[in-house]
Amino acid sequence: MIYVAGQPFIQCKFLLLNIPIPQMRYFDEIDSIDEAADLVDGVLEEETRKIEIPPEVEFWGHCSNLQAWYENDYDTRLIHSNLAFPLLQKLSEVGDPLAKEKFQKEVRKRYEKGTEKTKVYLREAGIINYLPLDEELNLLFDSENLIALTEFAEEVYSDRDPYKLILVLIYEDNVILRDKKVVELDFSGVDLELYEFPTSVLKLRSLEALDLGNNYFKEIPEDINKLKFLKILYLPGNEIVHIPDSLWEKKTLEKLILSDNHIVSVSEDIGNLENLKILDLGENQLIDLPESIGKLKNLISLNLGGNQLSNLPESIEKLKTLKGFSLNGNKIEKLPEFIEKLPSLEYLDVHGTPLIKNPEEIKKMVELSRKTAYSLRIRRK
Repeated sequence: MIYVAGQPFIQCKFLLLNIPIPQMRYFDEIDSIDEAADLVDGVLEEETRKIEIPPEVEFWGHCSNLQAWYENDYDTRLIHSNLAFPLLQKLSEVGDPLAKEKFQKEVRKRYEKGTEKTKVYLREAGIINYLPLDEELNLLFDSENLIALTEFAEEVYSDRDPYKLILVLIYEDNVILRDKKVVELDFSGVDLELYEFPTSVLKLRSLEALDLGNNYFKEIPEDINKLKFLKILYLPGNEIVHIPDSLWEKKTLEKLILSDNHIVSVSEDIGNLENLKILDLGENQLIDLPESIGKLKNLISLNLGGNQLSNLPESIEKLKTLKGFSLNGNKIEKLPEFIEKLPSLEYLDVHGTPLIKNPEEIKKMVELSRKTAYSLRIRRK
């Protein structure tokens, strides 16, 4: 058992390597215990436990390893990283200046050279917090993304230190990183109280997903197409009236959620969104839809509930991949004949529409649902 500052900290369970002298030549090029461990692979613990070592010899083996590690200024090559890393962290916490310096160096090295999985771990475990703030930020971001995110923090949270706030946003998963770039901004469930779309977001050029739902802004900026890699756009619960033409140019979009706004019309150019899989226009003020909606050949889910639609474009019959279709709360009086031409349909919601008051229409829907095996919703449960 290893103690730090008089308190039990970690147990070193076994001596790691037992290399017969004739095999030592294979280890001439090895630079660290970790590399040696990788060379002998998974047989270490099993083989080591077969060797009978007197307790006092095992004790002095552990002690001599730690002594060599200490006398060589905590050289992390001399003991396995599974032991060196937590020990350096603990020694840093209790005030050992040399350990702090070495630990920061180790964190820096692991973040710079590690896999994306390693980087996520170092962030989520808060280990990267042991670095000075400016160094931490420069490790996390490239300069372009750091500047843009700083502007965003200042624009949205003007009364807070932007640099400290950025770290908070990362650790609360509001900001998702990959390769030192911001790929996702997720503020679902966060009350930002935005009355204007934050234009600084448009400088995060690697952004793939954006969630700014439940705010108060009325417009989506025309230059939203600067986000060339945007796949997911969540803007529900705002006060958007008009969708800019530039949004229909975003062929990268796979999910577009604009429910619970004040949108009155949709452009014919919606058909350009050839990769769109999920479209949610529910709870708006639409009275019609363009025929071009039938061009969305990859659409899986379409929510049009809570609008003022009395008719639907015949082109919807071309949506061969459509599984979920919500029409609840509209003014539709008759089930469109094209419904039976949707081969992938699994769910149809028509509750709150006039057609559920028509026994003939209900009978038709029930028969169709039996034939096509889709789930039919005609009233609230």
